Amino acid sequence: MKEASARTAGRDESTFRSRHLWQLTVICGTQFLVALDYSIINVAAPSIRESMDFSSGGGVAWVLSAYPLAFCGFLLLGGRIADLYGRKRVFIWSLAGFLLASLLAGLAWSPAALIAGRALQGVAAAFIAPAGLGLLQAAIPEGPPRERALGIYGSALSAGFVSGMVLGGVLTEFAGWRSVFLINVPIVVAFGLLARAHLEESRDRHASRHLDLTGVVLATVGMVAFVFALTEGEKYGWSSVPILACAAVAVPAVALFVWVESRKDNALVPISIFRTAAIGAANLVNVLLICSYGGMLFVLTLYLQTHLGLGALQTGLTFAVSGAIAIVVGIYAGRYVERFGLYRVLLCGIVIETAGILIMVGLPEGYGFALVLIGTSVNAFGHIIALVTTSIAGTNGAEEGRRATAGALLNVSQQLGLAVGVGVVTSVAAHFAAASGGAVDGWRWALWCSVVFAVGAIVATVLLRKRFQGEATAPA
Repeated sequence: MKEASARTAGRDESTFRSRHLWQLTVICGTQFLVALDYSIINVAAPSIRESMDFSSGGGVAWVLSAYPLAFCGFLLLGGRIADLYGRKRVFIWSLAGFLLASLLAGLAWSPAALIAGRALQGVAAAFIAPAGLGLLQAAIPEGPPRERALGIYGSALSAGFVSGMVLGGVLTEFAGWRSVFLINVPIVVAFGLLARAHLEESRDRHASRHLDLTGVVLATVGMVAFVFALTEGEKYGWSSVPILACAAVAVPAVALFVWVESRKDNALVPISIFRTAAIGAANLVNVLLICSYGGMLFVLTLYLQTHLGLGALQTGLTFAVSGAIAIVVGIYAGRYVERFGLYRVLLCGIVIETAGILIMVGLPEGYGFALVLIGTSVNAFGHIIALVTTSIAGTNGAEEGRRATAGALLNVSQQLGLAVGVGVVTSVAAHFAAASGGAVDGWRWALWCSVVFAVGAIVATVLLRKRFQGEATAPA
């Protein structure tokens, strides 16, 4: 009898692990795809401009920016709809939308169709990302198993972003620029079938199905205007009409959003979620981390391509080294948290990330490829540890009905950090390059800005250490 019970328990445990493995494969695989499509288009831009007969480089810029703008603008809506109407349902339907958008972009007959397809990809991704993270939280309980799963999740994001930079060049050269969109079709079909077979439905069964439309409009308009102003400010001029108009829309929209959400029972994002365990602290640190990392990548890309003369594919392969380090380290990051605790691992990760940037702040006028390779490798080691740790802190303690919302907030904080980081370093680099007459001098000062953001993340982590140590919780 005991032997039969042991065999039954063993089979149950094996089934449990197999189900989690498939669930994690689907969720992390789709997040890989979302990150890949964020960067895959960059290398293909020149070929697109020639083929689609864009009138100017500014037209192609909309192909590049349509995806991140739409992604950022619809993240909070995607997270809330997933929580209310079913995370698996939203996940699968969003994959279908992503497939159709990829077909539209890959078969585009005009610049307008291409931009529309790219924007629709971003909208679909804004539903996929938070729904996937919500499904991961629902499937894997808090503790060591989820921490390890989030480590793999972070590795998938890093792998996707870096792979996009490399794969975009390979596909464009050997199969044409349309292939960077059409390659999504078989991949999405495969993940959609796996999702139907292995994911389990979860949603907020106690909340009203009423959607906070006021919050949706304010959040979407405010986020899109804010991100556009920051990322395009240097291009149009910070005092230009488009940028001032976006700022005039973004500031009151965000302020109204906070005011409205603090007074609603079924808010799109309840303000109380930021007082839940370490969620608020994790998102603040996440913004600063991505400000530092995104700004650094932008500066180094310019340095490698315009100063060292590397092509887009060579630049992507350069970053692939640090990407490979991030993938390997990310897989084990959850184990570090399990052994040493959130606060210690997060602080160590940010310190190492900062050290990597400090290695590169003295970019040489000559050939500094080796310096960049060493610095980005050290930076990647620390950054992925910090990123995984903030992901754990930003999801642990989330209410059952707000799991996808918590995932959406993490994605929003990353998008805000990227916009702020790139906007700041672009302006600083341009100012000091003009003052000194040398682009390299401007890039050095821009890297110091990345250092300042990273130090800000260290200070925030220390000041909020009780949150990360689990000593502060939301009031009842």
